[in-house]
Amino acid sequence: MNLETLGQVLVETEVVVEPESVALLVDALGTPDAEEVALRLPFFGPTVGGGDSVVGPIDLSLERGLAGGQSFEWHRSFRLGERVSVVVSVEDIIDKGTLHLATVLSEYRGADGDLIQRQRTVFVERKPPGAPAQNAAADHGAESGEPAS
Repeated sequence: MNLETLGQVLVETEVVVEPESVALLVDALGTPDAEEVALRLPFFGPTVGGGDSVVGPIDLSLERGLAGGQSFEWHRSFRLGERVSVVVSVEDIIDKGTLHLATVLSEYRGADGDLIQRQRTVFVERKPPGAPAQNAAADHGAESGEPAS
């Protein structure tokens, strides 16, 4: 994992809440509240800029990596046809001995600049056997209250 990406913006783009895409989600969910649910989560931050827009820059090994968690902060639902600005950045990277943990923050804002949603995605990567600790992550972990390894 590339620890030098800490704090970097990986994606800055605009997306549209396409009625056709939301309709596909509604059909897939197939529940009475499906449209309300689909309008709360029409996008997944780490892929909003394209399949390799996050994995490539943070140099996440897909052979040794996995998704470690996902959290959401909702301010309102998305609206059909709405144009939304998205910024995806590396919020945190921690070196935990045999693991690296990267938190990717995705923020969605409406045309008025108001926050719609924040998504945090944690990626976990096992280090290759014999890989040394990387100082930048160890120093960062100590600053954030995390034990350095």
